[in-house]
Amino acid sequence: MNVFELQVTLSFCVIFLLRMLGVFSILPVLSKYGLYLNGGNKFLIGLSISVYAIAQMIFQIPFGFLSDKFGRKEIIIFGLFIFLIGSIIAANTNSIWGLIIGRAIQGSGAISGVSMALLSDLVRKENRIKSISAIGASFAVSFLISIVFGSLIIEKFNFSFIFWFSSVFSMICILIVFFMIPTDRNQEYQVKKLNKKIKFFNQKNIKYLFNINFCRFYFSIFCLHFLLTMHFLIIPEQLELSGLISNYHWIIYLVTIIFSFFILYFIVVYGNFYFCLKNIIEICVFFIFLSSLFFLFLYNHLFYLVLSLQIFFIAFNILEVFLPSYLSQKISINNYKGSIMSIYSTSQYLGISLGGIINGWLYTFLNVSQIFLCEVFLVFIWFVFNCFCKK
Repeated sequence: MNVFELQVTLSFCVIFLLRMLGVFSILPVLSKYGLYLNGGNKFLIGLSISVYAIAQMIFQIPFGFLSDKFGRKEIIIFGLFIFLIGSIIAANTNSIWGLIIGRAIQGSGAISGVSMALLSDLVRKENRIKSISAIGASFAVSFLISIVFGSLIIEKFNFSFIFWFSSVFSMICILIVFFMIPTDRNQEYQVKKLNKKIKFFNQKNIKYLFNINFCRFYFSIFCLHFLLTMHFLIIPEQLELSGLISNYHWIIYLVTIIFSFFILYFIVVYGNFYFCLKNIIEICVFFIFLSSLFFLFLYNHLFYLVLSLQIFFIAFNILEVFLPSYLSQKISINNYKGSIMSIYSTSQYLGISLGGIINGWLYTFLNVSQIFLCEVFLVFIWFVFNCFCKK
């Protein structure tokens, strides 16, 4: 990786870390302090959490189209500015509906797909996996920091200061994009010139954007985040029923996530020698299927519950890195890259949203073993669909 690519990678790592720190920091404290807002109740607090993902899901594809039309850096800065406005609105409200509106506007700055598209524009194919791995690590670091950061902000200041910090983080990110991330001027010119002649919403373009090879990646990231949300709804209660009190749950998450990143590092560095990387998706889905079977038959045993969680996080982090990298390599027409990566990000947020809604609904009339049986069935369909698409 040369100096240019290293600068791009580190810049995006800082952007994702700061932006997601602003998003994640509210999660550990919202369920308690949201009740103090005017009109606050459990349902509206849940809505204020999910509305961010719903807005992201809605606006990823439009932002991708706009980036293909007008350039990636411009749209990323525009999205960060929208996130800044949403943070300011949320910081100045005393009502739960003001918080919901602020969170919805935050989510409307949907730049994940555009950022991945710009990263793949600026980093050579052989180094993309390393760059995306670094960004994946920044996600994990932001999540771990936010568990402590949100509580510290509440203790030292008050609830609204979380959003004021998010506003400051947004401004820093805008400056980083403006000054630190280069623009491939020739490529931007060619993309804009070509897109003046393109009408995105025609049958030929839609068939390309949703061809079976790309749908393999869309469905994979959907299933991956659907299962992640399912686990965070079910696993905490099962850990407690298995004898681990809630005060120690964070240790389990911390250890499993860190260990999974060690495995990911090994695969990224040595994978070309020890693994057939073209089959990495099938291998990971198989291990997720294995972890689902452990969940189904041994969820009452703490050791096997943690082991299942560890297997899942290893496969999760590997796919989280390899899926967007492989997808960007398979895009043969460069001026569709922003659109395709945004559809991919939309599928990710759709999995998060539906994972919470559907599993919450299933939990009202199914027991834990029946829900894990549904998980096994979903992973089996995922594996078969993936093999069919690949063939």
